[in-house]
Formats: sequence, structure tokens, C-alpha cells
Amino acid sequence: SADVPDSTYPDGALADEAIRRVRAAASNPGQPFLIAVGFVKPHLPFVAPRRYWDQHDPAKFELPERRDPPDGAPSFAPTNWGELRQYGGIPATGPLSDDATRTMIHGYYAATSYMDAQLGRVLDALDDSGAAENTIVVVWGDHGWHLGDHGMWCKHTNYEEAARIPLIVVAPRDGRPGTRARGFVETVDLYPTLCELAGLTPPDKLDGTSFAELVRDPSLSGDDHVFHVYPRGERIGRAIRTERYRLVEWKKPGAPEGTAEIELYDYAEDPGETKNRASEQPEVVSELRARLSRQPEARVWRDTPEN
Repeated sequence: SADVPDSTYPDGALADEAIRRVRAAASNPGQPFLIAVGFVKPHLPFVAPRRYWDQHDPAKFELPERRDPPDGAPSFAPTNWGELRQYGGIPATGPLSDDATRTMIHGYYAATSYMDAQLGRVLDALDDSGAAENTIVVVWGDHGWHLGDHGMWCKHTNYEEAARIPLIVVAPRDGRPGTRARGFVETVDLYPTLCELAGLTPPDKLDGTSFAELVRDPSLSGDDHVFHVYPRGERIGRAIRTERYRLVEWKKPGAPEGTAEIELYDYAEDPGETKNRASEQPEVVSELRARLSRQPEARVWRDTPEN
């Protein structure tokens, strides 16, 4: 949290470079362009210039209410947050203290505010260049993050806080500014969506499908489910998420279906994912596993120690 200019930290320097590229691209209006800007924050470590820490009062942060894994979840399903434990001041085992938890949340907010400011600088440059009215902008993250909920930190789970991502699409001629779409989308859908919005023909046999119709009309329902996957050791956790449920099927690739361990969370009854309800709702488990079975069998995965 050094008291330094934004560009002293990596994301400020990234924004400087992105601004240079935006201006260069806009100076040649006859040439289409794609600029991908990969900001680091709010990834670990939670570092940012001091001014972004000062924007937030840590006394106002609410500490996680539940600091235990869901009741009835497999013992291997939660993360041991090994990524965070590699940093100084973090205990090698066991939970964080309340003070450490508050500091970590403060750092996450500071890092996010810092990144947000850098994104704002790039978007201001796009506006100033005159190219904004003809440029599609997508802001997205590749995963969520546990901030002490369920006693977990980092991203290595199949739970809501890790699997849900931020996603904002601005399409000047197609979008509906300031609206929120409720349809489910996956990251593999981004490429075909950009192709459609840009008037390009995508290749055949893509995994994803375009959600451009949701950009044009957010009131549409879109897909009613998404899939996601995270491994744990030799097991693969294949998951399906609907409006009401998340089911996770844990088993070794190629193993019989009967060997799987199942998690089921009912967000109508339990929005905080406090209890695995697979044994209570066998008919829901059966229906969701049938939909999950339409996906290809998982491949062998070699997990990394920190996960």
C-alpha cells in the first residue's frame, strides 16, 4: 500500500500501455481492432497504492457469518486455500483471525478499486479517441473468490463464490445500457457472441453459443443452466447450475456412475449453500445428473499441490 502513483504498480502500467494502443488503433479508423487488456487485480497479492486503501473503512466490513463448509459436503470439496497460505503473515493451517480476515477483505476492496480506476482510464481514452461509438467493450473475470465464507479463501471450488463471474457487455448499436440480463452464460460463449455482434462468421463446432440476443434484449430468458468443472485430486467435480439448484458430481474419470459422490444445493431454500441436500431430493439429483450426462466424460486431471 505504498503512497505512489498508479503506474508504479503493474495494473497502472498496463493501463498506460492500453491507452497507447487505443489511441493508435483509433488513429486508423479504416482498420478494425481487438485489444485485450489483462488486468491483474484483484488477484493475490492484494496490493494497491495507498489512496485505494483509504477509500474503504475496514470497520464497516461485515465478517463472514458462516465459517464452516456446507453440512454434508464431501470432505475433499472445500478448498484448503493453499494459494493464500504461501504469503507471509498467513497461518500454515487453521482459520484466519477476525483481524486478519478484515485486513484481507480490505485488501480485496482496495485492489478491486485500483483495477476499476485503471479500467476507467482506458475507457476514458476510448471515449476521447472518438472510437467508442463503434467499439464493443467486454469486462469479465475468469473466476470468483471466497472471502472467508465457509471458512474458505481463494477460488479453487465448485461453490457459488468461486464459480460465478463478473460480466459486462457494452455493444453501442445492439446493447441496452444500464440493464441486467438474468440468462445463464458461460465463458466459452464470449467468442461466438463477439463474432455475432461484430458481424463476423464464427468457425463451426464451437463449444460456446452466442448470447447476443441477451445483449439486445436482457428480458429474454436465455439458457436455463450452465456447466462448470473443478478437480480435486483424482476426482473431477462436474457441476450443473440452474436458477434454483447446483449439482456437483464427484468421481474419477471413467468410473461407474454409482461411485460418484453428489452435492446438491437449493438456492430457494438455502441461498448460503449451508447444506448438501442430495439425500433429501433424489428426484432433483436424478434429473440434473441426466442433463449432466449429456456432456462428454471427464478426462484425467493432475491436480496441483496448492489446490
